[in-house]
Amino acid sequence: MPWYFFAFLTPAFYSINNIVDKFLLEKRIKDPFTLTALSGFVTGLIGVILGFFTGFQQIGVLQISLLVFSGVLLIFYLIPYFEAIKFDDASRVIPLFQFIPVFTYILSAVFLKEALSAKQVFGLVLVVGAGILISIKKIEGSIFFPRKSFWLMILSSFMYGSIAVLFRFVSRDTNFWAAVSYQYIGTGLGGVLLILFPRVRHGFAVRLIEIKKSIRVIVISHSLGLLAQLSESIAVTMVAVPLVHIIWSIQPVIVLILGTLLTVWFPHIIKEDIKKAVVAHKLVSVALMFCGLFLVYF
Repeated sequence: MPWYFFAFLTPAFYSINNIVDKFLLEKRIKDPFTLTALSGFVTGLIGVILGFFTGFQQIGVLQISLLVFSGVLLIFYLIPYFEAIKFDDASRVIPLFQFIPVFTYILSAVFLKEALSAKQVFGLVLVVGAGILISIKKIEGSIFFPRKSFWLMILSSFMYGSIAVLFRFVSRDTNFWAAVSYQYIGTGLGGVLLILFPRVRHGFAVRLIEIKKSIRVIVISHSLGLLAQLSESIAVTMVAVPLVHIIWSIQPVIVLILGTLLTVWFPHIIKEDIKKAVVAHKLVSVALMFCGLFLVYF
């Protein structure tokens, strides 16, 4: 299948995953660290299982180290993301992931010698500009005041952009499934590192009942996240990382539609700000993202 099939699957899976995450953090497990550590343990277990099937191939100490490090980042990038989505609308937070292409472009140009054309760069800037626009809380003259979620998502996007570049750097010259297994084992290690902190360990212990009651929702959320990561991993082995991540421009649209529909029909599941002015603000930002995507591909 072509690379763009897997690239489009990634935002589709992640969009539903974002809504489920919002529900978990608002209605069930209200501690981002607990949810992050739990995600790390499950992903690490999957990595070990994949390792048994691939025979834990010896692909080189440096390669394994980079993959394990990318796996640790794959768990830690969730912390600022969960913090952001806990305090703000999913349809306002998710567009800020459009900063990922900026970081992947810079990192890919430096480490992978991959570059985009001038028109593609302009499209990329337009996409990111729309992400900034949607994060604005207040405007006075020429100064904008971003929400707290803006800074959290900048950090989260940088870490995720680094993950994709590291994975592509290693997976170009090694077995794909072996690379995935080592990366997921690194994610499990990240979960272990988190649980070493007393605050996280205490939060995990006191929320065991909440975790048990929410196990089905957690499984659904984690499965969607893994499918999204797997789709992305396949795509970045086929084409330059920035091109894969720019397709994420459709993710805010999906999240905005899902968030609005759920707020109208199922407000007990998720409730977002759908006042006309707010929705118009989001729609303008999304339209700019589509314009940027058009410049990148046509």
